Amino acid sequence: MIFDESKKPSVIVPLTGTTTQMLIEQACAAEAAGADVIEWRIDFMIGAHQNLSFTSLGREIIEPILENTTVPLLLTIRTMEQGGQVKLSDGRYRILLAEMLDTLNYLQVPAERIGIDLEFRFEGTPALCVRAQKLGYTVVLSHHDWNETPDLEVMYLLFDEMLELKGAVAKLAVTPREESDVDALLATARKVSRERRRPIIALSMGELGKRSRLEGWKFGSIATFAAVGEGSAPGQPSVAELREALNAGG
Repeated sequence: MIFDESKKPSVIVPLTGTTTQMLIEQACAAEAAGADVIEWRIDFMIGAHQNLSFTSLGREIIEPILENTTVPLLLTIRTMEQGGQVKLSDGRYRILLAEMLDTLNYLQVPAERIGIDLEFRFEGTPALCVRAQKLGYTVVLSHHDWNETPDLEVMYLLFDEMLELKGAVAKLAVTPREESDVDALLATARKVSRERRRPIIALSMGELGKRSRLEGWKFGSIATFAAVGEGSAPGQPSVAELREALNAGG
């Protein structure tokens, strides 16, 4: 598990660079600022350099990042439909993730330092989840709703469906229209974490949802995201702002 559940919460800092040097510099800056986990948002790189394979990207970037930092690395290819930088078919997504797992296995990276984000909506995700877990990696199953905050029952069912994949961390990010939407997400997180006793991540996006990033751990969310420099999603606080809020919250 790349997340330390004794922390309240684990702080993830995304890396959005489009060159090896940029990514290494961002990774070092993130760790120095207090990141517990760094997330390489690979879709930024793919978006800037179309048709690159993960085999070449991984070997050039993963080893230097791990050599220059000590914190775990979460690997994420966020598709455009889920708020990312690239539009991918189910087949292309599956190939890229399979290449990622092949490359990690070839490099023999420390499994305890690697997390893999898998978008729940893809048909091939369950098989990729099983393979990643067999290699010893933490799997985060993610779903983002950029249009709304679904009803409590729907959010509960989404978490429930993701948690059917044993051992995975379920991440749900939604878009609020009013304060009550943030309350609904946090209430759902509390219900799921208490009933299922499984690690989850719950986020309400944008400025309106910022409270969920600062206080979600009180409702069972084990991790949150913060930025060093440019963020990867609306509403992300800086690491310094997040740490100040966490320290004030006890």
